[in-house]
Amino acid sequence: MKRMWEAEVLELQRGGLVIYPTETLYALGCLATLHPAVERVYAAKGRPADKPLPLIIADWDMAERFLRLDGPGLALARKFWPGPLSIVTQVDSSISPLAKDQAGRSAVRMTPHVIAARLCQEAGAPLVSSSANRSGHQPVSRPGDLDPELVRQSGALVLDATPWPEGGAPSTLVRMLGANVVQVLRTGAISTQEIVSGGFEVIF
Repeated sequence: MKRMWEAEVLELQRGGLVIYPTETLYALGCLATLHPAVERVYAAKGRPADKPLPLIIADWDMAERFLRLDGPGLALARKFWPGPLSIVTQVDSSISPLAKDQAGRSAVRMTPHVIAARLCQEAGAPLVSSSANRSGHQPVSRPGDLDPELVRQSGALVLDATPWPEGGAPSTLVRMLGANVVQVLRTGAISTQEIVSGGFEVIF
């Protein structure tokens, strides 16, 4: 049976870039395990080299294979994934250094978006999921609003398919500081109150 979005999956697997919809915004991405592709995302965005790129995963099998979530982090993930909550966690050594901080951690979320999740699943590894805009410019939620220069410089395939992103805030970015203490590094689509209601203490 032919895979959905086969051209985009093949492009990712051979080291190309794809612009694709997520639950929040359009993303520019590649396979996070292919370092030269991750370098191309940095170059296309003009992103500072000391700012690691965020990742998405497709499912719990991928979480087990590529993430090193500890007990508290896993509890938080199981409460809010799939969903727009990015958790800073240790990741596998196969992930590009440009998608990790100096401690070997990446900001990762399990996407609930059908297209993003399917691309990730069929490509076989976490995807870089950085907003599809030049650094310092506004992210977009519609393919018609993409910066033509970004598309040209990146050489990315643009996946124009519904459901389009909801727009609005990006994913909320957090890290665990203890058994149930969550530090919010960036407010976003998951509110502080939702995290508190999930049984966690929140600090900033």
